Amino acid sequence: MGYSFSIIHALAYSFIGMQTLYLGVYYPVYWNTAYLIVNSGALGDDEDDDGDKQDGTDYKKIAKAIGQIRAAGIKVSLADINRSEFGFVPDPENNQILFGMKGMLNVGDDIIEEIISHRPYISPRDFINKVKPNKQVMISLIKGGAFDNLIDRKECMVWYLWDNCDKKKKITLQNMAGLMKYKLVPEDTEERIMARRIYEFNRYLKAITIPANKLKPYYVLDERAINFLMNIQKEEIIVQNGNIYCILKTDWEKIYQAHMDVFRKWIAENHNNILDTLNKLIFMDEWNKYAKGTISAWEMEALCFYYHDHELAHINNFRYGFVNFYDLPVEPEIDRSFTKGGKTINLYKLYKICGTCIAKNKNKSTVSLLTTDGVVDVKFRKEYFALFDKRISAKGEDGKKHIIEKSWFDRGSMIIVQGIRLDDMFVSKKYASSGGHQLYKIDEVIDDEIKIRTTRAQGDEEEEE
Repeated sequence: MGYSFSIIHALAYSFIGMQTLYLGVYYPVYWNTAYLIVNSGALGDDEDDDGDKQDGTDYKKIAKAIGQIRAAGIKVSLADINRSEFGFVPDPENNQILFGMKGMLNVGDDIIEEIISHRPYISPRDFINKVKPNKQVMISLIKGGAFDNLIDRKECMVWYLWDNCDKKKKITLQNMAGLMKYKLVPEDTEERIMARRIYEFNRYLKAITIPANKLKPYYVLDERAINFLMNIQKEEIIVQNGNIYCILKTDWEKIYQAHMDVFRKWIAENHNNILDTLNKLIFMDEWNKYAKGTISAWEMEALCFYYHDHELAHINNFRYGFVNFYDLPVEPEIDRSFTKGGKTINLYKLYKICGTCIAKNKNKSTVSLLTTDGVVDVKFRKEYFALFDKRISAKGEDGKKHIIEKSWFDRGSMIIVQGIRLDDMFVSKKYASSGGHQLYKIDEVIDDEIKIRTTRAQGDEEEEE
C-alpha cells in the first residue's frame, strides 16, 4: 500500500522549519526564551499530561529546559526586582534570559502587578515601603536573588529578618517566659532556683484556675499545687472549703512578688547584656526557620533551579557509589540469574543516583529528581511511595499536633535512590541479597560529605492536603 503526502503541506512546514532554524541560529536568546515559556507551562494550560504542574508552573519541564539552554551557552538569570516580568523575557545585551516572577514560590499575580507598577527600586527598604509585601513574599524574593543587583543576598536576608523579628526594646518580668525559653535565667544560687520555681508555679496556678473563679479572691488548688506548696513549706496559706482547697490571691501575691524581686534585681544589674543576648537568640530562631541552608538551597526553594552549583555538586560520588543516570544502559544489566519452578529469574545490577526533588506525581508514584547531570524521573511501588510521601506529626509541649517531618518527595528535598534504569526512567529496586535500601534521605551536606538516614521520624502519619 502506498503513502501519499501533500506537497503544499510539506512546503508549509518546510517554511516553518527554516524560520525556526534561522531564529535559533541568529536570535538564540529570543528563541530559547520562547522555548522556556512553552516548557514552563506559562501559556495557560490548566492541566499537565504527567500531573506535574504545580500552581500553574511545570517545574519539571522548567528544570529540563533550563539545563538544555545553559548547555547551549545561554544563561538563565535570577529574578530581578527591577527587570523581571511575569514570565521569562530575553535579555540579549547580557546573553541571558531573565527569570519570570510567575515561577517563584509564594509570589502571586497580584503582587507581581504591584512590583511592576511601582518600579524602579533603589533598595530593599524602598521596595518594602512601596509594595508592602508580606513576609513569605519578601523571603522568596530575597532567596531568588531579586535584590542581588542592589545588595548582597545574605546581607539582605540578615537585614530583613533582624528588622522584622520580634526583638525586645527592654527587659521586664513580662519577658521571663522568653528568657526561660532561651535558658538565659541564671540558676547559680538557691535563691534564683527558688525564684524560677515560684515563677513557673504562678503560671501553672493561673492556668488551672477555672474561669468562674477569676472574679473571686481565691485560687483553687489541685493535688499538684497542694504538693508544691507543701514542698516549699507554704502550706499555712492553704484553706479548705468543703472538699475544695484554695489560697487567697493576696496571700500568694505577697510570696510571688518577694521572690520576683530576685529577678528584678538581676535584670536591673544586667539589662543591656540580657537584652542583646535575647534579641540575638530571637533573630537566630527566625534565621533557622526562614533562611537555613546554602545560597543554592535558597534558589531551589524559591526558583526550583540552581543558578549556582547544585547542592550535591561536590559530593564524592565514588565514595558513595553514585552514578550518572545517563551513562547507564537503557536496558538493565543482568547481574545473575536462577531458576525457580522451571522459570528463569533475572536479578539486575543495581545502581544509586542522588538529586533534589522538583516535582512528584501521586497517581503514578513518580518523582522528578534534579541530579547534577539532569532531570530523572524515578518510579516507586505505589505502597512504598505512599509510605514516604506522608507527613509525620507529633504532640508538642503545648499539647497541639505539629508537623515534625514533611514528605520525602516535597520540592527541595534531597534523596538517594537505589534501582535500575529502564528506558528513560529510573525504577527503585532492592533484592534480599543486595543489601542497602531503596531510598535514603539526605539531611545535610557538609563539603563533600552527606548525612543520610533510611527511617522516618517517629510520630503519627498524615496524608498531605
